[in-house]
Amino acid sequence: MQYKRILVTTFCFLAGTAFADSPPLDCARKSLADSINSGREKSITFTGICFGPIVIRTDGLTLTGVGTAIIDGGGQGQDAVTVKGIHGVSLANLEIRNGKNGIIGVNGVHISLNDVNLHDNQVFGISLQTASSAIMSKVTTSHNGVHGLDLETGSAGTITGPFTSSDNRVFGINVNGSSLTFSLATVTISDNALGIQVATGANAFLNDSKTVLNLTDNLATGLTIVSGGHMVSFGGTINATGNLVNGVSLNSKAGLDLDAGSLLKCDNNGDGLLLQENSVMTVFNTPQFSGMPGFSTVACSHNRGNGIKLRSGSTLTLSNQAQLNSIQNGAIGLVADDGVGATLVNSVITGNTGKDIQLAFGSRADLQTLTFGSYSCDATVLVRGTSGIVCPH
Repeated sequence: MQYKRILVTTFCFLAGTAFADSPPLDCARKSLADSINSGREKSITFTGICFGPIVIRTDGLTLTGVGTAIIDGGGQGQDAVTVKGIHGVSLANLEIRNGKNGIIGVNGVHISLNDVNLHDNQVFGISLQTASSAIMSKVTTSHNGVHGLDLETGSAGTITGPFTSSDNRVFGINVNGSSLTFSLATVTISDNALGIQVATGANAFLNDSKTVLNLTDNLATGLTIVSGGHMVSFGGTINATGNLVNGVSLNSKAGLDLDAGSLLKCDNNGDGLLLQENSVMTVFNTPQFSGMPGFSTVACSHNRGNGIKLRSGSTLTLSNQAQLNSIQNGAIGLVADDGVGATLVNSVITGNTGKDIQLAFGSRADLQTLTFGSYSCDATVLVRGTSGIVCPH
């Protein structure tokens, strides 16, 4: 009896070792889709070019590429990878291409993506819909027909580590009625029609001082927040550079808060920063509450047009440890027009090709500790503070 037990134990050990050391599925010899559909394995490694569509219906499935590992949607109008109504799915070390969408997650799924490259899909690189969520790190999404990353209908995304979205035909990232968190993230959004959109009651959050958003060389605007969307930065950095129309724009009751020593830098765009249609931007830092020293800062320089433009009932408010610099722009440093409210402290607005400050048509300004050169304001403007600006002028 003891001999039989030893044989059984030895067999189980060898079988387990053989299973653990089994080679990856070779897509030239076996179908990845069939292996996933069987539901027998929770961890699948594969190599080669595997043709979709791939539909994942197994909770906790881990799919990992080895070497050259590609899922090709085949360009026939089907999604390359679909994940429906399940949790704990992980995709790593692979490439996804030529689908209608690269990855689509629906019906409350949760996905983890690590070292995934999505490109040349007809619509979206990644789309999360109907209360789905994903954690993404070392993800690249490029050359897709509409958006690189699309979040909609109450979905949520978290980006940590490197993330790149480039050369997509519309948005690099679109957050519509959903939420997106950047945590210890380094994000590059470049050469899209528009960089990032936060829209229709959506929200986005820069979680820490290590997070950096680089919004560069997009055809229109680097970052646009619109239709009640809101972004909060708690110590993060937003660099908007080389965008043809605006570096950053807030439209239609949008909001942007810079707290805890955050930096918004808008250089070499059309206009640097645009607020319009009753949008609100607040810039502040109270170190005893945030735990972060220093100033929250807006810095707009060397834009071809205006450094900062405020229009149609919008409000820009700086308080406590906050500062604004609008320097050497091609038009006006700060424009406030049509019922705008502006509260500035610790601000420098100098060296602009047009006037440094232009206030007009019922705008209101509270200007403290302000350094500026030339200015104009009409008789409808009300100004208070210590700046020395007197209207009309």
